[in-house]
Amino acid sequence: MNDIKELSPGTSPYEVVVHLSDKIIRGELMTFKALREYCAALPDSPRTEAIFKRAFELQKRLYWGFFRETSPLSHPKVWSKVVVPDRKYRFAGDLKRMAMIPDVYMSIIDIHGYTRFCQKYRHNMSMLNLLDRVMQQNIPAIAGKYGVVSRRASGDEILLLGGSAAELFEVVYLIARALAKEGTGERGEADAAVTSSGLPGFQISAGVAGGAKYSQLVITRDGDLSGTIVNTAARLQARANRIAPDRTKILLTSVTFQKLKALPPSSRLEFLRAVDFFDTGMVEFKGVNVPVFDTVFLAHEAGRLEYRDRMVALYESIDQGLWSSRIFSDSLNLMARIATSSTGGFFDKATGLPIAAADPVSVMQRIRKAQASFVAERYEQAIAEFSELVDAFGRARDRDAIAVEYLSNVRDNYRRIMEDLTKKLDEEIDAHLEHIFINANDRANYRTLEKHYAMYANVRDAARLKVVDRRTLWNRIIDERADSLSVNIQSKK
Repeated sequence: MNDIKELSPGTSPYEVVVHLSDKIIRGELMTFKALREYCAALPDSPRTEAIFKRAFELQKRLYWGFFRETSPLSHPKVWSKVVVPDRKYRFAGDLKRMAMIPDVYMSIIDIHGYTRFCQKYRHNMSMLNLLDRVMQQNIPAIAGKYGVVSRRASGDEILLLGGSAAELFEVVYLIARALAKEGTGERGEADAAVTSSGLPGFQISAGVAGGAKYSQLVITRDGDLSGTIVNTAARLQARANRIAPDRTKILLTSVTFQKLKALPPSSRLEFLRAVDFFDTGMVEFKGVNVPVFDTVFLAHEAGRLEYRDRMVALYESIDQGLWSSRIFSDSLNLMARIATSSTGGFFDKATGLPIAAADPVSVMQRIRKAQASFVAERYEQAIAEFSELVDAFGRARDRDAIAVEYLSNVRDNYRRIMEDLTKKLDEEIDAHLEHIFINANDRANYRTLEKHYAMYANVRDAARLKVVDRRTLWNRIIDERADSLSVNIQSKK
């Protein structure tokens, strides 16, 4: 048969399928709409429907890319959002290619230690096959239970797409638990298949995005995905990986978080009992600011919730630009809550040894010292103490990387403020030397010591403390630098 018009009563269904398959493979019938139009001469019958099913499955395999495994039965929510269904044959339809599709949710997952595992077992094909089976079969099975589309993108990267924020996040959570070989209370067979596979436990980093009109999906002509939702999920995953390169970290957009929090209490999803969420503020991704939430695993991270409110207070004071005092106080309050919610002292993540003067009692004493210096307008000592505390938090293992990131940004801003304050104070000293050093001999000594910098620096510091109305200078500098003071948390991807 060279053309469907040659169809006759004696033509077998096999001949029709072969003919249509040839045209599909040659790219002449890439859409179901084109197939229906070409086959208009076929009579309505169960046999014709069977022919269309075979032809449509081939079209999906060749031209649907990421969605080649989808169907209205296996992925009903995704299907309803990404497919224009055929009015007659409900099993078929065409992808909304090059169209903006809102209200879908995507996650990108990266598996820590995948490359290291493959290198270690490069001569052990049975272990490599076990890992490949988990990636190719077990993980898609977990996703399929919730109508989520899963695809292995490259090596250890997994792409997930769902029509429901809750179902997509549940899949991400279950995959994380399964790969880490942590049992879940109501684990299904697919989950058990992963945990009993004989593989070691793996940690993951994941980004979850979607659900907003401005966060849209585009399906390319070859069935791949692009658009804001893909970029955001990828950047969240990259940030999660940077924050926690050796443990599981799942970041999600604020819109996705709001969808999850709106779930009714009766929802039977495992993540609702096992995780909570932590506002991490605005993160800049290549010039675009995205409000991001972190996932808190209650089994071993519940302590983070004790300072969640302090983090929010710091975000608010930063947003309002309250650098003259409140940001400093909020930062100290955050450090105090982190220190008191942690067991034991601070241990250096590089050496494993205790960090000097960084046990909870010492940290609280240093925080009070910094606050007292600030209140007494001894900004130099306050910022110096604050900077040392932030450095200790940054060196310590098991500290909240997101909190340390904000504290480090705050410290850097205060250091810049101190540079300006020092210049202003020195100008005041030179302009009002006779009021600062009333005794003529003191003024003479000051000028003499000015020539000897090492000794002069000590006297200069003492003189700065005697400048009248230091608070006014402090506030003036902050007002002058208002446009340049910001805490800009950036993702490099």
